[in-house]
Amino acid sequence: MQPINKLSDIPQKKYQGYVWYSDEKAPKVLHNEEYRFNEEDINPYVVEALLYCREDNTSVMMQHSGKYTGYQFDLNNLPEGAQLEEKEYLPHRLGDVSKVCFKQLWIPEADDNCEGMEVLTLKAIIFTGFETKNN
Repeated sequence: MQPINKLSDIPQKKYQGYVWYSDEKAPKVLHNEEYRFNEEDINPYVVEALLYCREDNTSVMMQHSGKYTGYQFDLNNLPEGAQLEEKEYLPHRLGDVSKVCFKQLWIPEADDNCEGMEVLTLKAIIFTGFETKNN
């Protein structure tokens, strides 16, 4: 997991996902296409961006809550013992999208409440693309 604090730090790749601006009623949906984040406008600003690159199995998740905060996840390079659990949700204002897909990232950690034994701990919920109504 790599922190991202500026839109311009988002790698230029082909993404499936969406970008939602503060002055829009619905997000801009991306279907395996590039999107330029090289300018950071004060208004309108990106409220949320969820992006998944199938080519290299990476995910970028950005939010604006007074300032930009986000993370890039490389799903090919996870900590030892990590487990992924798939989750699907119904979309909201995403056009031809029938399901929004995520993976929960669980990592084993020692737990004092379990005599120091390792337990799986939820570390992140990672966006992994869409299923469309045309699939």
